Amino acid sequence: MDLSFLEHPAGRAVFAQAVKGIRRKRDLKAHEVAQRMGLPVRTYELFETGGGSLSSDRIRKFAEATDSDPFALVLSVVFGDAEFAISCANAKLAMIIVMLLGEFFEEHSSDLRFLDPTAFIKAFRRAFDELGSSLDEGEAFLQRWFEDRTSLISLEALSIRGVRKRKT
Repeated sequence: MDLSFLEHPAGRAVFAQAVKGIRRKRDLKAHEVAQRMGLPVRTYELFETGGGSLSSDRIRKFAEATDSDPFALVLSVVFGDAEFAISCANAKLAMIIVMLLGEFFEEHSSDLRFLDPTAFIKAFRRAFDELGSSLDEGEAFLQRWFEDRTSLISLEALSIRGVRKRKT
């Protein structure tokens, strides 16, 4: 895969932020990731700073070593935002999308030419709107849950309960 767009200094800087952010998110030391990738520590450190070879193989090995999303790493450079790769590390959002796209292509490759781009846009918009709603609902649920229990989870409530239990 041609990754020449990563060669731009700004792209390398975003890539470096993403790689370092993921490593830190995983609470790993550079030498641990280097060992998992089968690289000398100095070579890995150069990779983490956006230097050296940024091949698809090395990106894949990093993703495997850190249990992260290799496609999100590449897309973070396209988007100009390292946070995309860091945020996708657990959920593997970009990898899942690519996998589903591959399955769709296998099933419908000969018919793709008949689809209008608006069909893709509408389908993805619906899917992303639904995911956004799920996030909003989850956040609202957590907010209500904590608000309903505020008096139950305070330190004061814990000490009062402890005192009452000892007195009886």
